[in-house]
Amino acid sequence: SASGTVDSAKIVYTADLSIETQDFDWSQQQLNETLSDVDGYMESSNEYTDSTDNTRTLSLTLRVPESAYSAFLTSAEAAGSVISRSESADDVTTQYLDIEARLDNLTAQRTRLQELQASADALSDLLQIESSLSDVQYQIESYQSQLNWYANQVQYCTVNITLNEVETLTSTGSSFGA
Repeated sequence: SASGTVDSAKIVYTADLSIETQDFDWSQQQLNETLSDVDGYMESSNEYTDSTDNTRTLSLTLRVPESAYSAFLTSAEAAGSVISRSESADDVTTQYLDIEARLDNLTAQRTRLQELQASADALSDLLQIESSLSDVQYQIESYQSQLNWYANQVQYCTVNITLNEVETLTSTGSSFGA
């Protein structure tokens, strides 16, 4: 069942990091240890070796607890030379509250239908109520699944990392504007 009200804003955080390294194995190990330290998990991983120069590229999609998001990014950046970093925050509070309200209404509707079912005398009424109950239960399960998905997206931030093995690191010195 729905929790009733939202205590705070529901924000989905996503970060993208592109990191270069000359010591691919060490950098990969650092990222794995950092992920383990914050009790995160790997959602997907794809490693590719370029046949022309034997350099490797690792693409990771990691899920990190929201409470450790900033600390994880700082630690992950130490795994190599950061070429690019972008972050986004998506406020899903309205969608979350909307689904919660729909879930509450459907739960109340299910209760009313169950009460009608208990007092129904005619078989035709009973069959119609049973059909309505089935539809309402399906909708409840669907909305609960959506609510759980949003809760997971808020609780665990998504961090996409591309780790590139290079022979020479790209210069990340100050630009003219800096």
